[in-house]
Amino acid sequence: MTAVMENERERRSAEPPAPSTPVPEPENAVADYKEEKLLEQPELVVSQSQSSESTTGDGTEDAGGVNGCLDTGMGERIGGSPDGEGQVKATSSHSSEQLIEGDVVPQAAHVKGISSVESIGNTRKVETSEVKRKSAKRTFKSEKEFLEFTLKYQQVLGERDAAIALRDKLESLCRELQRQNRMLMDECKRVSTEGQNLRSDLSAKFQDAIKLKQKTLELQIADIKIQQNEEKLVQEQSQMKLYAEQVSQLLATEKNLRLQLTADGEKFQQFQDALLKSNEVFETFKKEIEKMTKSMKELKKENTFLKSKSEKSDITLIKLVEEREHLKKQLEKIKNQKEKLESLCRSLQVERKQNSVGQNSSDAVPI
Repeated sequence: MTAVMENERERRSAEPPAPSTPVPEPENAVADYKEEKLLEQPELVVSQSQSSESTTGDGTEDAGGVNGCLDTGMGERIGGSPDGEGQVKATSSHSSEQLIEGDVVPQAAHVKGISSVESIGNTRKVETSEVKRKSAKRTFKSEKEFLEFTLKYQQVLGERDAAIALRDKLESLCRELQRQNRMLMDECKRVSTEGQNLRSDLSAKFQDAIKLKQKTLELQIADIKIQQNEEKLVQEQSQMKLYAEQVSQLLATEKNLRLQLTADGEKFQQFQDALLKSNEVFETFKKEIEKMTKSMKELKKENTFLKSKSEKSDITLIKLVEEREHLKKQLEKIKNQKEKLESLCRSLQVERKQNSVGQNSSDAVPI
């Protein structure tokens, strides 16, 4: 930026000064009248600068700079050579920003001129009141110089007005850009919020679908377990029927053996009576008794075996009955669980239908 400003200053210093506007020489009477007016010119210039400050509200330093420039010009023209305190160099140390807008670039030279005038005005403010009083009493040599300074003053005012208009235009452009930026930020926030809401809705629906699938799988597993328990119960019931038939057969066999035992006891009594009557019969009966005792021992062994077997079958039957009761309770519990799961599934299906209906209604509403 500094290099660009230095190049601009070199270009301006290299340019030849603008030719002065030719003005015809006035008559003596008119010249005398205007020379009297020139004595009061600094006060007029000051009054003009004050009126411009009251109308615009800006550019106070510009008007002061112009007054200082006019006072300096007066001192240099009238005195033949500029004073030591009134010399002002036309160099500017202020840096001006390069504008990107196409219609702003041509106004850079005017802004630089205004900044140079402001620097001259600030330099002139340091002068003492005595120098200002002396310079106010000086007059121009000719009307030509007065007109040149008047034109320069008007040019400076025009440049200041152009700079103010340029500043207003830049401020309006900045406000428009800020408004568009706010609109863009609001739109981005709205789109981000809508995306976040959509993601949360999809996540909730996905979680509901997963839970419903889990409940369905749990219900299927419960149905399979119930079916397996029912099959096991049928098998156990058939086995219990077989055990009951075996127990009934064993009871019938025991009854027959008891009848046979009573019959054998009666026969033994008959044989004993017959033995009392005859020894031969006794001997023969003794042999038969021995045979019968052997058979009775075998029958007793068989009877004890059957009794133990019957007791075991009774114990087994009791266990089967208890197990049957336990299975009945477990079956009732499983049926209750099944009913609860079915009711829960029905409620979940109703809720899912309601959610689907709500989703369809929300999708039908335009955004």
